[in-house]
Amino acid sequence: MKHYTLQRFVKLNLYFFGMYGLLTAAWYGFTGRFGEDSTRGAISEILVNAAIFSLLFTIALLLWYRRTEIRIPVKSISPKALDQKLDEIGYERIPGKDKGAVQVYKPRPPKAPALAGRLFVQKSANFYHLQGPVSKLKSLGD
Repeated sequence: MKHYTLQRFVKLNLYFFGMYGLLTAAWYGFTGRFGEDSTRGAISEILVNAAIFSLLFTIALLLWYRRTEIRIPVKSISPKALDQKLDEIGYERIPGKDKGAVQVYKPRPPKAPALAGRLFVQKSANFYHLQGPVSKLKSLGD
């Protein structure tokens, strides 16, 4: 839960960098852009373009699915009703992923997009603290 956005940034950035690099290298190999004299230039071009693409795409995804925290009073909803509401918006609880008092929920497409990230629920004395994507938590806060 702590530094989750930073972890998502690093994972998404590495994933997009690797996939863009591999697919572009395969395309360059297929079209014959790797020649005896231009191999070094093609590899540097792939790496620079992959770095720029992955950075821009990762930042766009993190902005699109920005995260927030809402608080729901414990007296207003029961734990089963909260689980049901989270199931309705497309999140299912991950069994065995309890980190102390924090319950972890993962998105279940098509209701919740996989790139939206996980949702964390922590219960305090008076509130449920939900941390997740703004677009999904808006409907719960009403």
